[in-house]
Amino acid sequence: MNLHRLLCRSETRFSVLSFDAVEEVCESRQTTLVIHPAIRRAIKGYEESFYVGLRCFLAGETDGLYFLPLRSGGYVRLIFSKRVSSGGHNLLRIDPLTKEGLARIKASLD
Repeated sequence: MNLHRLLCRSETRFSVLSFDAVEEVCESRQTTLVIHPAIRRAIKGYEESFYVGLRCFLAGETDGLYFLPLRSGGYVRLIFSKRVSSGGHNLLRIDPLTKEGLARIKASLD
């Protein structure tokens, strides 16, 4: 048997979560996700850990703090928070914990 066939036959395929899974969790709870587009882009590659953190927060198992690794090194702390809009809609906000967090995220994407 040729080596390529052997390697392909034993190859295991893993399903990687996308940001769609995060949005589906929010939709299933009739909650609107509020997240800055730069944060959403920065999460790319970390969707699985972000998803786990979000699910744990929604279940009341964590304080809602998520450490987002930056491409440029270091990390930015994000905080999950549940709110209700003036119209009575459930919101899940994801914001940097510090004022300069969003600027650091944007700079790491350039």
